[in-house]
Amino acid sequence: GQEPPALLRERCRGGVMKVLVITGNPKQSGALAALTEEAARGAVENGAEVEWIRLMDRDIGFCRFCLKCQADRESPIAPCVQDDDMTEILLKIKEADGFIMASPLSSAHANAVMKMFIERSTWPLWRVRKGILGKLSFPETRLDDKQRYAVTVTTAGAIPALLGFIFNGAAREMGSFAKWNFNSRIVGRLFVGLLYLHGLSKRHMSRAYELGKALSDAIRTAA
Repeated sequence: GQEPPALLRERCRGGVMKVLVITGNPKQSGALAALTEEAARGAVENGAEVEWIRLMDRDIGFCRFCLKCQADRESPIAPCVQDDDMTEILLKIKEADGFIMASPLSSAHANAVMKMFIERSTWPLWRVRKGILGKLSFPETRLDDKQRYAVTVTTAGAIPALLGFIFNGAAREMGSFAKWNFNSRIVGRLFVGLLYLHGLSKRHMSRAYELGKALSDAIRTAA
C-alpha cells in the first residue's frame, strides 16, 4: 500500500519536503482556486508540507527601479529599499524545495499581481559577477544551494486548451521565472481553458492532483 505522508516526509532531506504555493489568483473560489487546491492536496498526500502565499493578500509594492538589489552581488538575497512582505516571501522561497505557481490568464499573460511579484523577485534572486577581463557576466541565480522543482497552473475563460501553446504566456512567464530565479526544474504544467463554455471537469481535477503528486515525487527522488 501507499506510505502515509509522515513516513514519506522522513525519507526526504531535512525530514520535510517544503512546497510553496504562490498564487496570483484574485478570487478565493472558482476554477483556478479549485485546481490549485487540488494540486496542493496531491503534494500533501504524497508527503509534502505545503504553505500558501496568496499575493493579493500581501503588501507588495511596485518596483522603484532604484537598482539597490542589483548593485549587491554578494548577499544570499539582495536587500530592497521597500519594507514590505517581499523580504519574508523571498526567505520562504529560499527554504522551499518546490513551488506550485498559479495565475489566471490575462491578455495571454500572467495577471498583474503575479507580474509585480516576478518583477520584485528578479534582482534580489539574481546576481551578476565579473567575468573574463573584468566584464560583467550573464546573470545567475543566488539560489544555487540546491535543485528545486516547480509546476504551473493557469486557467482561461475563452481560450481553448488546444491553443495554450500559443496564448498561454502565463505558464511560460511563471515557468521561466521559476527555472532561472528559483533554480527550479519544471515538472509539469496544467492549463484549463474554455471555462465559460465547459467549466471544470473531474478529469481536470484529477490532472491537478497528479501534478502536485508529480512535484513531490520529483523532490523526493532528488533528496
